[in-house]
Amino acid sequence: MDRVQTEVKNDTAGKTVLLMETLICAEGVLSVRDAALRTGIPRSTAHRLLRALERAGWAAQDGETGSFRVGVRFFLLNRYSSFFSELVRCARPAMKALMERTGKTSILSVIEEGRGLCIHTEQPAMAVKFVAREGMDVPLNAGATGLVLLAWCSDSLRRRVLETPFPLGLSGDALRLRIDKVRRQGYSHSREEWMDHAEDLSVPVFDRNGLFAAQLGIAGLAGAFGDWEKELLPVLREASAEISRAL
Repeated sequence: MDRVQTEVKNDTAGKTVLLMETLICAEGVLSVRDAALRTGIPRSTAHRLLRALERAGWAAQDGETGSFRVGVRFFLLNRYSSFFSELVRCARPAMKALMERTGKTSILSVIEEGRGLCIHTEQPAMAVKFVAREGMDVPLNAGATGLVLLAWCSDSLRRRVLETPFPLGLSGDALRLRIDKVRRQGYSHSREEWMDHAEDLSVPVFDRNGLFAAQLGIAGLAGAFGDWEKELLPVLREASAEISRAL
């Protein structure tokens, strides 16, 4: 531990800064034990502060391993444009190919400050199609796009959404059961849940370390997906895997 670390680690703000810097510099995720060892902060204190950072959106905890990484909010507040630009840059070739192979609009969305946000689309050159725009809000309790975002977002955000009553779409136990199913099967499909006359199919996109990065989906007119489990889902999963390799 260097002199600066020694000077600041005795107050809460200093400990929080050290933990955040350690997450930023780490390759992949860090367990609470590793974070404590690297900073010299007691393990119980490190765990408490990491959970506080998670609640603020500056850190994110993996639901299965309990390890922590830098949260999306950190990138949004500090490198907003470059974060989204890098995601889109990596995803654009696969999304364009996905649109051409399926004839459907391909959509890339992320979690942004507790809501779903569409950040890129590739739309086929046809008169009748599903039209989406960058910057469009995505509901987290209805439609395949939002349900994938909710299924793989941070545990704290998922808890808040599941406890929120919605006037339209799923809420409470019904939403919780749907999300559990989405996580088990690894995809979500919906028809006219989010928009009238629209059908969509979505999968998660993970980075090279297996951390959730975004939602990838295709959307089109309801009833035009045919045997989507055999024809469209494998193509969508291939595109997601291609983006993951590029991240």
